[in-house]
Amino acid sequence: MSSTLRPFVIPLLVPLLLAAAPPPPAPAVPRLEDELPDTFSGVERVVAVGDVHGDVDALKDVLRLANLIDEKGRWIGGKAHLVQTGDIPDRGERTREAFELLMRLEGEALAAGGRIHALLGNHEVLNMLGDLRYVAPGELASFADQSPEPDASGTPRGLNGHRAAYGPQGRYGRWLRGHAAVVRINDTLFVHGGVAPVVPAKTLAELNHWVRQDLFPGNPPGGGKDAQGPLWFRGYALGQEEAAGRSLDTVLQRFGAKRMVMGHTTDRDGKIRTRFGGKAVFIDTGLSTGYGRHLAALEIRGGRVTALYADGRVELGAPEAVPSPGTPQRASPAPNDKISP
Repeated sequence: MSSTLRPFVIPLLVPLLLAAAPPPPAPAVPRLEDELPDTFSGVERVVAVGDVHGDVDALKDVLRLANLIDEKGRWIGGKAHLVQTGDIPDRGERTREAFELLMRLEGEALAAGGRIHALLGNHEVLNMLGDLRYVAPGELASFADQSPEPDASGTPRGLNGHRAAYGPQGRYGRWLRGHAAVVRINDTLFVHGGVAPVVPAKTLAELNHWVRQDLFPGNPPGGGKDAQGPLWFRGYALGQEEAAGRSLDTVLQRFGAKRMVMGHTTDRDGKIRTRFGGKAVFIDTGLSTGYGRHLAALEIRGGRVTALYADGRVELGAPEAVPSPGTPQRASPAPNDKISP
């Protein structure tokens, strides 16, 4: 080949060679046997956000409040870890957008040295198992493009697409099945409902395996549907002070943590709540519009535990004040509280 032609031929060959190259392999389908990362140490800043329930705008607003994303929704949190404690879907119509936001931010945070932990909640499991009791009509319809099969006459729009999307090989089902139910970051456990002392696990790996048994066919019943499992348990939010406190101490000691951060049980005043001298922290403040749109995030940094609100910051690190004589403790739901899955 003439040396005068070579500079012109090579640029033409490169696109052809690239086109002939095999495509990158698809991500592996998660298996029950997969070991999921569950313990992280040396993290300088952790931010936790509670139940989203299909309200992607509220999710974006609270992430901006915590200085984790910019106005365009891009990660600016650096090496921070964001924990979303589950219940992204149901009750709101923009669940898919919330999923897509967190899926994108996972990569952006990792590239910056940070991390996203989208934990499993009971509503993720309900959807993966085909329980549609809490799926809003518009939310269901938004999944219509996820299946080539049209919905049968007389069935809701999006039914087939929802089933495909949440299946083991579906876009969102595959993603969710690769996530943990419980993680420990530094000295704090993060979970959707709460880790009861009766869970059949001595390690976080065993605990996450037990939960995920329900998400893969052919396994004995696991902790994803169990009423005492970590996605459903409300004992620390609603249980009697003395007994629940003893149980919490037992669990924290078992898993080597100082506190447990939980969503799942909504506090209608829109504030992050603590119990047991700050060893239990409840962050489901009703973020979504359907629950009042109370923007709140928890920040743990340098040993300090802080609630972040639109109108300022509140330190939560000090033990709870001792109630005055005659002051009732909120050990059970108030009459006007609505406790539902």
